[in-house]
Amino acid sequence: MGLRDVVIKEARPLPVLLLIDNSGSMANEKINTVNLAIKEMLAEFSSIKNAKGKISIGAITFGNTVEVVQSIDKIENVVIPEFQAAGKTWMGEAIDKAIDILEDKNQVPERAYTPTIILLSDGLPSDCPGKMDPTNYDFTQWEPLQRLHSSERLKKCPKLALGIGEGTNYKMLNAFINNPEVPVIKANELATITRFFQWVTYSISKRSVSNNPNEPVLEDPQEMFGEDEVAYLIGLS
Repeated sequence: MGLRDVVIKEARPLPVLLLIDNSGSMANEKINTVNLAIKEMLAEFSSIKNAKGKISIGAITFGNTVEVVQSIDKIENVVIPEFQAAGKTWMGEAIDKAIDILEDKNQVPERAYTPTIILLSDGLPSDCPGKMDPTNYDFTQWEPLQRLHSSERLKKCPKLALGIGEGTNYKMLNAFINNPEVPVIKANELATITRFFQWVTYSISKRSVSNNPNEPVLEDPQEMFGEDEVAYLIGLS
């Protein structure tokens, strides 16, 4: 066998898709902190050596419009712009767009490891019936979340969520995660946004170099967050 017969296989993709609320209520310090934290996360991912799962990143924003600001691509090709905040919170449309992308085998090939979806928001979705009566609404019945959790390709993928500020509805974000072992992280202070991304970065980095990157790796949130910063799912099926 000669050198030309040797095929070097690239590591299988490990997709990470960010859903970023850039509605008007996220303006100023909130969105600036998110911008900086994402830059630091990307820098850490870029420094990983000998990964069995090659991290690829995509990003969708939902504010005035729903926009794919970065299609899923290898970390070295990723260029995520500075987010600006304006408009409403079209979260349902963003979740539907995320499902379309992750189910598309041209964008996420079959050989890819199980994706991770990360959602950041500081309020209720503008396109959800539960916005009118969030206390009594069953967010597990919201069509975008039903579609997400019933997708054969996505129902088992790790889902993480950060609620930013007092306007967050944790019942809705827990319904997005739909896993009693994984809490929503509550950022009542800007510093928690940074720690959330550090938690995400460390967990996904460990997963990328593990023997089986298909198995989710999640650092114990109690190690990084206080009791008042975690909201676990209660009573959701």
